[in-house]
Amino acid sequence: MTRALYLVHGWGFDASFWAPMLAHLSDMSAQVVDCGYFGAKHPPDLPQTPYLAVGHSAGSLALLGQDLPGCEGLVFFNGFPRFAVAPDFPDGTPERVLTRMRARLKRDPAAVLHDFRALCGTDAPLPGTPDVDALDRGLDALQTLDHRPQAADWKDQLHWMTGTDDPFGAAKAGFAPPGERVEGGHLLPLTHPELCADFVRRWLNDPR
Repeated sequence: MTRALYLVHGWGFDASFWAPMLAHLSDMSAQVVDCGYFGAKHPPDLPQTPYLAVGHSAGSLALLGQDLPGCEGLVFFNGFPRFAVAPDFPDGTPERVLTRMRARLKRDPAAVLHDFRALCGTDAPLPGTPDVDALDRGLDALQTLDHRPQAADWKDQLHWMTGTDDPFGAAKAGFAPPGERVEGGHLLPLTHPELCADFVRRWLNDPR
């Protein structure tokens, strides 16, 4: 039975994002990535035992582009294999929106983050001083990466949940394999931590 997790948060947040959900998974071993948007980057080693890789939002995109030896399945919340709009991906965010965010980020990173986090559904204080370079690299990934082929490779080992009121079309669309849509927005692990923990536990017990 899988008893380990490897977790990656989304853009504009830090490793503490997962704390409410992990409080309901205290019997699990958890390796939590911090992408360095508000301080030192922390990429822990992958678990040495079979594990599930858990991503939120842009963290899902990052995991799809990562080599994950030993991973028995992916669990994504509000995730997507591509974020920006494309001719064959109409649910994506227009590139001009991301271009404007990147330009404004250099002038007023705190304002960009507060606006983004408010759109996501939280007015919590920023967890630290924004690292503009790290945040810009994150926006570049959202603007350019397309991991739909990698998502398809995981087949029924990719499990996802998203919110019916998610403001981002790419996240609301979900993935090709069957997933779950629940009432909620873009921050399900924060707003529905017990529900998300139960979803993770379901695939820990039966990762297929």
